[in-house]
Amino acid sequence: MTIGRSGALGNLSGAGHVQTKMSKPRTDVIHRRVPSGIAVALFITGCGATSVAFRSDSGDAPQVADVATVNCGGSVYDPTDLADAPPASSLPDGPAGAVDDAGAPAFDASQDWKVVHHADDRVDLVRVLDDPIDIGGGDVRTHESLTLERITGATNVPDGTWFLTSAGPCTQRLLTHDDLGEADLTLADAPSPGDASVDLLVSERACASGQGAEGRIQVVELNETAEQVQLRIGVRPPGGDAQSCQGSPPTPFTVELSEPLGDREIVDASVVPPRPVTVNSGQ
Repeated sequence: MTIGRSGALGNLSGAGHVQTKMSKPRTDVIHRRVPSGIAVALFITGCGATSVAFRSDSGDAPQVADVATVNCGGSVYDPTDLADAPPASSLPDGPAGAVDDAGAPAFDASQDWKVVHHADDRVDLVRVLDDPIDIGGGDVRTHESLTLERITGATNVPDGTWFLTSAGPCTQRLLTHDDLGEADLTLADAPSPGDASVDLLVSERACASGQGAEGRIQVVELNETAEQVQLRIGVRPPGGDAQSCQGSPPTPFTVELSEPLGDREIVDASVVPPRPVTVNSGQ
């Protein structure tokens, strides 16, 4: 197998040939990854398996634990442990010397990278961004993650080479034990204190062939306190065949409250830390 770079989505152009996959969400911020076929793991988007955050053992990829766990660009961990996680300087020579597909160092060791997963064949690093990246539509990237994997079976990389297989800015999103997909939230309009409902615009993050999410949006959690309305919203996957990924329009969705909003803040509790839901800017 051959590892190379491609400016488009990676593809298998022949037996044993693998190109680097460049994924491009609703922005010019790129999160790159290598497709399967060279013993590397892709982003974790599902749930239901078990594991412990910050483990150091054998196994290809971190799984989902039965605790408050987040997924940030494919790195899965307990966010309350991030600040005290081991620094990248603690890595042994193999992953510490990982390279990208241009042969350059896989990460800047001077940055505050934390080791959130360390196994024989895979290491996940996460750091807090100095300045969050507001992409629009409720999509705000607060962290950066990258995955290093020990490659075997590639024709142009010696067995045992540590290689950067995924990298890019991300958001810490809580995982759930169901099949609901992630969504970004904005307000359709600025609510009034007397409103007993909240009009949202829900942007499905999964591929949906350019279709809206009407009839597939669910309230995962609605917690009303004296100071906040805390929301977690999910989207059921569309049925049918495989979906294309040209982006989908935001879908209107109304959440009914138990009492008028008053001066309470509306927050998206599906991300860590929770953040205020703002009025859609039309981006």
